[in-house]
Amino acid sequence: MRGLLGFQITDATGTNIQGDDNDPIGLASFEVMSPLSAIAVMAGLPADHSYLLQPIYQGDIEEPVIVNATVIR
Repeated sequence: MRGLLGFQITDATGTNIQGDDNDPIGLASFEVMSPLSAIAVMAGLPADHSYLLQPIYQGDIEEPVIVNATVIR
C-alpha cells in the first residue's frame, strides 16, 4: 500500500495545474502540499474559481518535495 504524501491543486475538471501559468499558488510541478497546508491554501483561494485537491501518493512523483504552502501569489 502506497502512503499519502499530500496534495496538489487541479482545476475544476481535475486537470493538474500545479506549475502552470494559471496555478493560483505558484508551486512547482514536483512540490506536494502537506495535508494541513492544502486545507489552508484551499480556504484562501478566491470563491469565484473552482479548484480541487489531487491526492499524491508515494511513487506518483519521481522526486517530490513536501511544502507547507501558505502564501498565495
